[in-house]
Amino acid sequence: MKNTLFRNLKLIFAAAALFVLFASCTSEITLELKKDGSVEVEFSGTAGNAFATLIKSAVGMSETADSGSVIFDTKEIEYEMGTNGFSNIKAVSKKGTDLTVSMTDKNRKSALFTSGVVSIENGKLSASLSPQNLVKFYKSADSQTVMFLDMLLAPVFNDEKMSQEEYSEVLEAFYGEEIAKEMKDSRFRITLKNPDGTQTVQSIPFIKILTLDEIIRF
Repeated sequence: MKNTLFRNLKLIFAAAALFVLFASCTSEITLELKKDGSVEVEFSGTAGNAFATLIKSAVGMSETADSGSVIFDTKEIEYEMGTNGFSNIKAVSKKGTDLTVSMTDKNRKSALFTSGVVSIENGKLSASLSPQNLVKFYKSADSQTVMFLDMLLAPVFNDEKMSQEEYSEVLEAFYGEEIAKEMKDSRFRITLKNPDGTQTVQSIPFIKILTLDEIIRF
């Protein structure tokens, strides 16, 4: 019983870390296709003030604690990413409110690829963001990522339609005005790098992804 409770608490804290990673002012994922067919993946993000306060509360810290005291369970993050098809995983939080996760998808078996969100066409990486693919990603992701996605209360992962304004109202009602504003202002930068040196970069409002009702390909 105690082991199960401890495990669940660790998952919650790790999910909160991913919450920071994606819902910061600018979070980023870079995927680099290597000549051997493997894909190097790196996530990075930094929490805004409202998110930092939320996470301090979640881990039992006072709101006046310095930013460097925010603790992410990087070992738990590494473990969970390992269950989702990644290897060579390294999670680092240098300042307490920042997080960088680097890893390798050797055989393209992670949820990013099996869901169709990312694929390889003519030797180059491409992305296809659609409601259908994002639902597939949700259903095939590891337990930590699913918990994080549930925290977002995003309609797209439940195959629901909601305007950005309506979603902002839901966030405000659940998390408060400041966090809703940070989410509304945040952007998700996606970089796809190819073996020939070419790359594609897209910066998309995070709230647009979470309420997606179209297909974005690049």
